[in-house]
Amino acid sequence: VDENGNSRIHNGQRSGLAADHWNRYPEDIKLMKELGISHYRFSVEWSRIEPEFGNIDEQALNHYRQLCQELLTAGITPVVTLHHFSHPAWFEELGAFEKDVNIEYFINFSEIVYNALHDLVSMWCTINEPAVFVSQGYFNGVFPPGKQDPQLAGVVMQNLLNAHVRLYHHLKGLPGGNTAQIGLVKNILQFDPLRRWHILDWFFSKILDDIFTNDPVHFFNTGKFRFYLPGMADMTMENPDAAGALDFIGLNYYSRYHVKGQLDPNEPFIFETRQQDVQTDMPYPIYPEGFYRALHTISQLDRPIYVTENGIADADDDQRALFIRRYLYAMHRAIHDSLDIRGYFYWTLMDNFEWSEGYQMKFGLYEVDFTTQERTMREGSKTFRDMVKKPGVDERGYIVAVGDIVPDLELEYTTGEKITLSDLRGQVVVLQFTASWCSVCRQEMPHLEKDVWQRYKDEGLVLIGIDRDEPLDVVQKFIKEIGVTYPLALDPGADHFAKFAPKKAGVTRNIVIDKSGRIAFLTRLFDEAEFQEMIAVIETLL
Repeated sequence: VDENGNSRIHNGQRSGLAADHWNRYPEDIKLMKELGISHYRFSVEWSRIEPEFGNIDEQALNHYRQLCQELLTAGITPVVTLHHFSHPAWFEELGAFEKDVNIEYFINFSEIVYNALHDLVSMWCTINEPAVFVSQGYFNGVFPPGKQDPQLAGVVMQNLLNAHVRLYHHLKGLPGGNTAQIGLVKNILQFDPLRRWHILDWFFSKILDDIFTNDPVHFFNTGKFRFYLPGMADMTMENPDAAGALDFIGLNYYSRYHVKGQLDPNEPFIFETRQQDVQTDMPYPIYPEGFYRALHTISQLDRPIYVTENGIADADDDQRALFIRRYLYAMHRAIHDSLDIRGYFYWTLMDNFEWSEGYQMKFGLYEVDFTTQERTMREGSKTFRDMVKKPGVDERGYIVAVGDIVPDLELEYTTGEKITLSDLRGQVVVLQFTASWCSVCRQEMPHLEKDVWQRYKDEGLVLIGIDRDEPLDVVQKFIKEIGVTYPLALDPGADHFAKFAPKKAGVTRNIVIDKSGRIAFLTRLFDEAEFQEMIAVIETLL
């Protein structure tokens, strides 16, 4: 509620049980399987786990363990977010992230969760959307604590960024932390001028883009951050530990706002919609080009990118299918630009209590009857299901999938001998895509020689390295340098590679093919656990 006791939530709604995912997660995991998804991102609720300072609810922790275990049993990888807007009342009473001394409470809580789940969870998001938390809670006053204080907003933004940095390094020092993948979830909502001829519209668009997108992104490259709103706030900070304090970056993207500048010191800018835009139920338009722009913006961090949220509020379900096709096509374009995009999470699995919007906004792939708790897949969501189950380009850049008949290739070895994959039907085949300039390939190839080729060649295994688009003399020199004895074939123009992944995608890929000519396993990069899993698959096929 606000200072007058009025609800800040649409129509004064209360969440109650909402979708009751806490109790119905086994049913909801079946919905995930129906969609064909491979990863599920969820947050842990701090106030459930530590309702009072120092009082840890072990049953709540065990509940999250059970959720993770059931996800893994279903073949779905759990991805945990440690702070998604909400925290305990006792933490808020201490000043929450308004005070840098309180960061330690968040780190202690996160360590408790990490210790309870790290054997089941390899991917961790520290904080969800710091800029939204700040703008809605301390600038617009819509989210708790409902303040409108630009100076305090800057303090909280700095503390959230520092909280991530400190937590990243802390978790890395815990058992298993060196292999844990730890990242931040960053929203990007572009601010574009409403009137492209008006200098005030451009000025405030630039200010807002800098404060909420560009400066936080640059912070993780430079360790420097500025929070600048003319006449309202101007503060800077430096944190030398920030540069590179990410294993991946999560991108949340929905749309953009159009900014109209005004000669009003009390309200120097406002947001307006344009008649020509196709609006969603939220106060912003469908704008897939902005998604493409945002992917390129976040790629400046030079870290693997996961789209951690993207979706549409569409109660009538007459825009969802178009939204999914257009936004995923925008992501497909970015993948073809060689951006390292590893995954895509739709917001959201089912209808939810959407913060201050309450139950008004229908983001779910599944419609929820909040009286009966019945879940029903929306018609528009079937587009998402069909694209997941028959992907064009998956999160690792493959355009083929396990179970597909392998494309037939005519390969020419460095010796001049030629062979087709159809000639090898009835044998287990491993194709390894490589290149002399690829450092990860050079790391992996000795393991392929020793642990795959030398171990299984006498059992009928065929291992062929395929060098991507390099001349014969370079490949011959490469073979001598690495010292492998399995044959390498040439791939001028990367035409063979393009049968399995876009030409601009990265190499270091292994394709395991069973005796019937179907793809049995796919790897990307050199991950030791995945490599051992590949060997286990080969053994079962021989």
